[in-house]
Amino acid sequence: MMRYKYSVIGLVLAEIVFAVTIVACALVLEEFAPHLEWHRGYWWWGLTVIPVITVAYLIHLRWKVKAVERLADHHLLNGVIRGFSVGRQSWRFFIWRVAFAFGVLALLGPKVGSKLVEIESKGSDIIIAIDVSNSMMAEDLGPPRLEIAHQTVNRILSKLGSDRVGIVVFAGDAFVQCPLTSDYTSLKIFLNTVSTSLISSQGTAIGNAIDVGMKAFENAPANGRAIVVITDGENHEDDPVAAAAAALDAGTTVHVMGLASTEGGPIPRFNRNGKKIGFKEDSSGQPVVSKLDESTLLSTAQAGGGVFTKASNSYLDITPTINAINKLEKSKSTDLRFTDYDHKFQYLAILCIALLIIESVIPKPRIKA
Repeated sequence: MMRYKYSVIGLVLAEIVFAVTIVACALVLEEFAPHLEWHRGYWWWGLTVIPVITVAYLIHLRWKVKAVERLADHHLLNGVIRGFSVGRQSWRFFIWRVAFAFGVLALLGPKVGSKLVEIESKGSDIIIAIDVSNSMMAEDLGPPRLEIAHQTVNRILSKLGSDRVGIVVFAGDAFVQCPLTSDYTSLKIFLNTVSTSLISSQGTAIGNAIDVGMKAFENAPANGRAIVVITDGENHEDDPVAAAAAALDAGTTVHVMGLASTEGGPIPRFNRNGKKIGFKEDSSGQPVVSKLDESTLLSTAQAGGGVFTKASNSYLDITPTINAINKLEKSKSTDLRFTDYDHKFQYLAILCIALLIIESVIPKPRIKA
């Protein structure tokens, strides 16, 4: 049984190394091949069964080892069963398991954009400014406010057509997370990375977010532009009303969506592992409560010629904002997009077959006649 334990440890370590390698490759591909897509993304579930298969194999191996040890003492096993080795059987399984993973990846159908062309479209240009201050993790509306913001942006995108959309994130500072694009698939990749860890400078500088949003329009037509600010609204850094008025003077309407309740909620604190460890406290040791500053947000929307909406529980009605966007003047713009793709599944399929061949030539245990 000692060899079985060593084999289990070795197999677990090999699994960890393989998983780390896969994650590292995914991060590299995300950085250097952002145009990589999966033709049949629904096959991802195939990778989730691998841990189940591994556990089932270890249970089966333990049963097999006990059965073999009942045949003869360990030092006599080679005289009874030719080629029996717990380590060898574990490596055979690991090679087969890696081949299975490559097979699933091949079924996913990776493809890389090979032809970049200019696509002309007619629509509006919209910057969505998302508050990522720590107060956006408050749960006074049910789920964390930032989670509702993610859902709201996805709902907005589902209602738009050929409009170009960009993302600005802000807290005490602001920057462009995704420039204007009509490629909503790529935009959603950037959206998924939006979190409170993006900006270390805390606060809620709505005015700065509007100013950064205006700079994101530099190469866009002068008409048909809008900024949608999604925030809990406790602005402590600048003058959002003046920034919205300046944006309107420059031909850009500013809409505001409030994501907080008037009663408010405490601001959670998290450790390095993302586990909630309490709530932010003031100097007297009382929890800091973050509330919706409705009057400031309403004034900002009015100064920007836009509409103000606020969440009711975990739902935010996007209809007034969408109706206002649909009334914007549409202008022509060009965007770069991949139209032709090279499929790369064959390389993964070759690796899968090669590993299966290697696995098949490793000797299997046989009872001697």
